[in-house]
Formats: sequence, structure tokens, C-alpha cells
Amino acid sequence: MKKILPILTIILLFSWSTGLSQNRSITFIEKPFSELLSMAKDQHKLIFLDAYTTWCGPCKWMAANIFTNDTVADYYNKTFICAHFDMEKGEGTAVAKAFQVRAYPSLLFIDSSGAMVHMRVGVAQKIQDYLDMGKVALTPGEGFNACLKKFQEGNRDPKFMIKFLERLQGAYLPVTEPLNLYFASQKESDLLNRANWDIIYEYITDMDSKEFGFLLSHQKEYSKLYTKDSVNSKIYNVYLKAISASGRSRTFSEATFNELKQKIRNSGYEKAEMVIFDGEQNLHLMKGEMDKFINNAYTGIDLYYSGDYVKLNEIARAFFQTTADKKYLEKAAMWAKKSIALKSTSQNNDTYANLMFKLGKKEEAIKFEKRAIELANKENIPTKDYELSLKKFRE
Repeated sequence: MKKILPILTIILLFSWSTGLSQNRSITFIEKPFSELLSMAKDQHKLIFLDAYTTWCGPCKWMAANIFTNDTVADYYNKTFICAHFDMEKGEGTAVAKAFQVRAYPSLLFIDSSGAMVHMRVGVAQKIQDYLDMGKVALTPGEGFNACLKKFQEGNRDPKFMIKFLERLQGAYLPVTEPLNLYFASQKESDLLNRANWDIIYEYITDMDSKEFGFLLSHQKEYSKLYTKDSVNSKIYNVYLKAISASGRSRTFSEATFNELKQKIRNSGYEKAEMVIFDGEQNLHLMKGEMDKFINNAYTGIDLYYSGDYVKLNEIARAFFQTTADKKYLEKAAMWAKKSIALKSTSQNNDTYANLMFKLGKKEEAIKFEKRAIELANKENIPTKDYELSLKKFRE
């Protein structure tokens, strides 16, 4: 007992200390903006301004989960004059107008003269992102405004452009016009270099753009330089976006949609039929056209995803949840079993078990649900839902 007590004491002390480890938060100074500027000048600091609204869900999440993190709180309290304004009340409306705040949350870094140095819009999930954001704001020439000024002055260096486009995207601003101006300054032969490939990969989304056309006609060269998988992935995503946009268009017509599909087929892209299949499936789901979704999947999955254990399980699960037709359930069970053969996981064993139960094969359902629970324990994921299913199967 004498040996156990000191260890227990250490554990309890550690638990107590870690329980208190996240007890600090950013201290927001409640003062008029003019006084915040005076404080910034006196203390030689930037103002960190959280521009929020009361109805903004992400604003509330960030306030509860990020601003209360010790690492973030300590860094921001030490480094900046921290303030927040509701952009729809009091002085917040004037602040919103002055800094052209249009989306929430907007995080602004402002110098003592009242000039915005850096900005980010939206919620980042990682703590490090907020530390990096502050460091960018403090580094001369790195903030949003400095990058915008360099671009307006004619800087078209590829490495700079990657940074500038990141700043625009972080500020939730369009990149199309800057991209067009940048690529107008590039020779066609330069489009194959690493920096330009990075820009094309990250930012080109228009299948009718000159840059995407160049990528299509130089797939072999790009594949040798930057891997075939990355090139295929880029082309696939651009085409999928185009199909989705066409299907959602208010002026949708079957003729225009068919023209788009034919254009993709004629492009020479080796996965044209696969991206068309996926695009149509997404549209059927979006429109709630489950009969069409199931009919297309019945043949398409075997053509395009026979070696993808994740997709096979995903579609088998969708069939289990949306149809009672024995023919389709048996097909889904075949996919689930193939998924298990490729890589046995708790998810695909659970899917197969549920399909077996729905098909009236109770013993098979129990066998595979037990296996799902065993795998879930090994995978360190919750087993509650699996155990409930097993209980149902046994009743």
C-alpha cells in the first residue's frame, strides 16, 4: 500500500493539473475603436479584431473552442491588442463598413494608423493555424495587404503568386481575375514548371480555361514530372465540378447536359466515363432520385470501383438504407463481401451483417456483426451501434 499511494497521488495531481490546463482565454478589450488605436500606438502592437455576428454559428464555435485554448490565448494576449465587435450593432457597423467585412467570422489585424495589415475569413480547425496567422500579420511584407500591393505593382513571380493566392483564398476572395492576369504573363513553355503546376493543381477549376486545356494536351509530360495519380485527380475534379454545376443550373437542359458529357468523352481523358458516372450519381442523390441512383450503381460500381474497398462498402451501405428490393440487396451484399475480401474493417463487416439480416439470414448477420465488434475494438472506435445491431439480430 505504501508503494501504491505515491503513484496514485501523482496520477491524481496530474489529472487535477491537466483538468485546469485549458482555463485561459483571449481577453477582449471592450473599448471604442479610437481608444484601441491609441493603445496600439502606445504599446507598439497590432490590433487583433474578431469581427462576428450573433447569428454566426462558426463564430460561436471559434469563441468556445479556439479563443479558450491556452496556447492561443497566451500568444494573442501577449502579442496583440485583442478586441471584438458585433458587426451588426453599435460601432461594429462602422467597423464593418471601414474594412469591407462581408463574411463571418472575419479576423483582422490592424495597425495603429487604422490600416488593415492582414485578414482571414472563416474558421480554421487547427490551433497552429491561428499561431501562424498571427506570425504572418507580424512579418513585414507577408500580410494580406502587403501581398495585394505587390500584385497591384506588377509582381508576377510564380512563388509569390502561390502566396498571394493563398492570401486571397484565406480572405474568402475570388482568385479568377488574378489568375488570368498571372497566366497572361507566362509563356506556354513555363506552364510545365513546378510552381505553375502547383498553381494549376490548386486553383484552376474551369474546364474551358486555357490552362486546363494545356494540362489536357500535355497529360503525359505532367504525369512524368508530377505523377499520373495527381494529374488524373486534378482532371477528374475539374470535370466533376463542371458536371455538378451543370446539373444544379437553373437553366438546366438535357441537351446541354449531354453536350457536356460528350465534350468530356472527346477530351481523351482516360477516366471520362467514370467521372460522368460519379457526376450523375451525385446529381441523383442531390435530387432525391434514388431509383436512378440505384439502377446506375447496379452496373456502374462493378465497372469503376471493383477494387476500391471503401467505395464498395459505401455504396452497399447506401443500398441497405434505401431499398428493400431483394435483387438490389443481394448485389449490395456481394459488394460488401468483396470489400471485406479487399480489406476487412469494422465498417464493411457491419454493412454485410445488416444486409444479411435484411435478407433474412440471421446466423450470418450475427457472425459478421460479432466480427465488426472485434475489429472496432482493435481499431479503437466506439462499438455501441454495432452492439445494438447484434442485440437486434439475436432477438
